[in-house]
Amino acid sequence: MKHLIKIVILISCFLMSACNIYEQFKEELYKNVFCLVSGSDNIYSVSIPFDDEVYEGFVSIYCGGTNPVTNDVTIELEYDLESIQEYNELTFDLDVSRYAKWLDQSKYEIQTFSATMKAGQEDPYVTIPIRIFTEGITPDTIFFIPLKIKSITDGYDVNPEMNKLLYRPFVENKYAGTMTQTIYGLRGKRNGVEITGSKNAYPLAANQIRITVEKYTELDGNSRVNLDLINKYSIKLTVNSDNTVTIEPYGTIEIEQLGDPEDNRLEIKDLTRFYLSYRYRTLETPATEENDAVYSSWVEVEEVLRRQN
Repeated sequence: MKHLIKIVILISCFLMSACNIYEQFKEELYKNVFCLVSGSDNIYSVSIPFDDEVYEGFVSIYCGGTNPVTNDVTIELEYDLESIQEYNELTFDLDVSRYAKWLDQSKYEIQTFSATMKAGQEDPYVTIPIRIFTEGITPDTIFFIPLKIKSITDGYDVNPEMNKLLYRPFVENKYAGTMTQTIYGLRGKRNGVEITGSKNAYPLAANQIRITVEKYTELDGNSRVNLDLINKYSIKLTVNSDNTVTIEPYGTIEIEQLGDPEDNRLEIKDLTRFYLSYRYRTLETPATEENDAVYSSWVEVEEVLRRQN
């Protein structure tokens, strides 16, 4: 008899527990919980064409739950500098030179920091517009617009793991982009000797990219972008309206175009190709009050760059 009573008690406990679990599951299933839409590490990445002087973007606020909200719900955002600090410490530790930065507020515009989801609204999200001004966004720095949910209408919850967002703008043009590294294969000659290799390209404007001369790289021994190497070996290629290319120095390098206009040109057929002819020399010792700058010997280069991705 005692054994039977124990069994009955155990069954009753199990049924009560199952009912509680079901009620909890049902509550969570129907509960409206809000969050900011992002990718891994709460980062939302967008690639912005330099062709657009102003990029019209947005931040999405999503509402979970199987049913629409029954009341108007207003969500307000605010800036969150701590998110950038956390990202830098976790990603780069003490390497301050690689730290991400807050995108200068002159480069974007957020007219309102709040959005309202109407009662009964079928779409489970609302958006807050962001306008990005592309001019002057450099490819060598990680920029974020850090945002988080500041407040929400009483009676509604926010997912604590998705209540913040790092909005990251990348830039691109027809010839290169920064969301995915753009690589060009190289074939050519250096002072008459054949050279081959590859190099990275970075967009600077709608019709302009940056590369390094011949086989040099902007990466250090740890495959990290090095600003000193960029300034020493980089040049700008500007694509003109007739597809001729103008070559200019980017940093301290000195460069001169060689040949006829058609010797420096862009071709886009099955693949994007740059044909370049130039000579360069690099700064070895900067000028002082007593002495002129010291440069390396001139090096003549002919190269054909073929886009690989």
